[in-house]
Amino acid sequence: MNLQTHQKTGALTRLKYLREKLSQVPQKPGVYLHKDLSGEILYVGKAKNLNARLKSYFTGIENHTPKTRALVAKITDFDIIVTETEYESLLLENNLIKHNQPNYNILLRDDKAYPYIKIDIQEKWPRVTIVRKRKKDGSLYFGPFTLSGQVMQLMNVINRFFPLVKCTPMVFKTVTRPCNYYDIKRCLGPCKLAVNTEEYREHLNNVIAILNSKSKDISKKIKDEMLRAADEMKFEKAALLRDQIKALEGLTINQSVTLDVDIEVDILGSYWNEELVTFHVTNIRDGKIVGGHSYIVKHLTEEPGEEGEIDNKKREQERILTSFICQYYQNKTIPEGILFENAKNVISNEHIKMVNEFLAHQKQQNLNKESNNLDIFYVKREEYVKNITNMNKNLILKLKDLTHHSNQNAENKFHEQIKMDENSNNMMMGLQSFLNLESLPMLIECFDISTFHGTETVASQVTFKNAKPLKSGYKKYIIKETGGNADDFASLREVIRRRFKDREHTKYPDLILIDGGTPQIREVGWVIKSLGLAKLNIVGIAKSRGENNFTSSQIINSFERLVIPKRDENGDILPEQEPETKILKQGSPEFKLVTQLRDEAHRFAITFHRQRRDKLSIKSVLLDVHGLGAKRRKKLIETYPNLKDLLSLSLAEVSEKTRIPLNIIQKIVDKLKEMKN
Repeated sequence: MNLQTHQKTGALTRLKYLREKLSQVPQKPGVYLHKDLSGEILYVGKAKNLNARLKSYFTGIENHTPKTRALVAKITDFDIIVTETEYESLLLENNLIKHNQPNYNILLRDDKAYPYIKIDIQEKWPRVTIVRKRKKDGSLYFGPFTLSGQVMQLMNVINRFFPLVKCTPMVFKTVTRPCNYYDIKRCLGPCKLAVNTEEYREHLNNVIAILNSKSKDISKKIKDEMLRAADEMKFEKAALLRDQIKALEGLTINQSVTLDVDIEVDILGSYWNEELVTFHVTNIRDGKIVGGHSYIVKHLTEEPGEEGEIDNKKREQERILTSFICQYYQNKTIPEGILFENAKNVISNEHIKMVNEFLAHQKQQNLNKESNNLDIFYVKREEYVKNITNMNKNLILKLKDLTHHSNQNAENKFHEQIKMDENSNNMMMGLQSFLNLESLPMLIECFDISTFHGTETVASQVTFKNAKPLKSGYKKYIIKETGGNADDFASLREVIRRRFKDREHTKYPDLILIDGGTPQIREVGWVIKSLGLAKLNIVGIAKSRGENNFTSSQIINSFERLVIPKRDENGDILPEQEPETKILKQGSPEFKLVTQLRDEAHRFAITFHRQRRDKLSIKSVLLDVHGLGAKRRKKLIETYPNLKDLLSLSLAEVSEKTRIPLNIIQKIVDKLKEMKN
């Protein structure tokens, strides 16, 4: 809900301004950025002719599709960036979409459900770790790994046979001797021993090659190195290299062979309807399937057809397929070939050339050297096979099967997502009907307070978009105005005021859910009204509870219920009046949605509260230790920010680093052990 709607200036005035600005737009290639009233970017698009493309938005609006009309209704301004070529506009469009994440663009988000293998090459002694989220931190990321057990199999081989550092930087800096990994030949021990950096880098480069699915090449390299070490009578090193070769052979055997030719190719499949597109990418390296993953793309808007354009639907498909390919490969290693047969009758030769230029540019950046090969992306398997080898009928048939496999996986993901979306829509429609809302509650925020006798009071805000958690909308609040008293009402007033203090740039939810009953919802109602937001939809959820009626041994159970404030004829909230209470039917769609929100807000709040209390209680332990003054406390916390680390460290080492007597360190550790128990 945006209280500052375009109606204030009028649709005609807005369109007149946009058309006047359009007259200054050149007929050149470039990128355009549509913006709303608050200046937020709604949509980023590229065009061969900026003037013609933008003109299609702001003229003939009655002929637009509903999706396009919905976007145009929100546009109050636009910016343009002129480029020399359409290819440059493709690059710029892709970077702007990645940076700004506009709501109406095709957005390919990283899947956090699958693990990545990370190597932080900026560390002096880089480690190999498993992470769930890919960040732009200069590290190398491999994955996501979707085949069951694949990532653990790789990590097992890497940890057992490649002697790289396993310890965290904190442990690495504080150890007094090489750990057990050194004793069992799984680490070279650079923490305390003089290790040749070239030798370490050699092992690291071999691991990187394995993660790039170059097991066959690296096996030959390691074998040559093993023979050389044996000739030089370096038998310990030769034995290590021999074990590495055996481990790599095991990896190769466990991968299912699918092709007779050692090729490196990604095979893309897709499934499509008017609202949703799903893609599946099958990764083949050295002629073996090494991974595959499905992606979901919501088709939220359509670019209007330009004057004289015949097939706008085909151009829309071309836009979405091209955008997916560019976003998918922007931060990934580019394979030698990419085959996407579903794009055969969709992507024009002109766009195929642009996509190939883009992929070659990305490959050049990854390899840090020039690449003259512009033939990476193919839409016909015969052309792909012809370019990599002599025409091989058997290979063409196997690629056909793999293309069918990718398309089938994309279709399965499509139907799975449709079912999930159907459940989400049912929950939102159920809640809309139950509360008699004018529109679907697509964006809901829920607030909860957590405290313990007034200490470390915190609040949580969780956000659901389309009935699913939107983690970017989660917020934590440390309550400051209660003065250490347990005051739920004061806490609620503070958190609501802080949430809506920046009214000019805030996004308003379709519904606010408060964990509380009649008193809490009336209190929030007063705050909302005082902020000039009386039309915001707010509702409270009161927990079910069991009560004795004092006349029998039976327990009376109340039901989950929503507390709905009264409103006047203009839709403004009336906090002075007793709100209405409606019982939720257990198991109904609206029941599922609001209880999920309430439970998630409670979990988020209680976790934050416990973290705050743990931190406070650990630090308060130091106040009770006789002989530990302010200076010593400060030195200890600076050296060991997480005091729990002291439990696993040598007391003598801690005493030496902090210059605190050993007997006092012993008292601190004893206190920490008491807390742990």
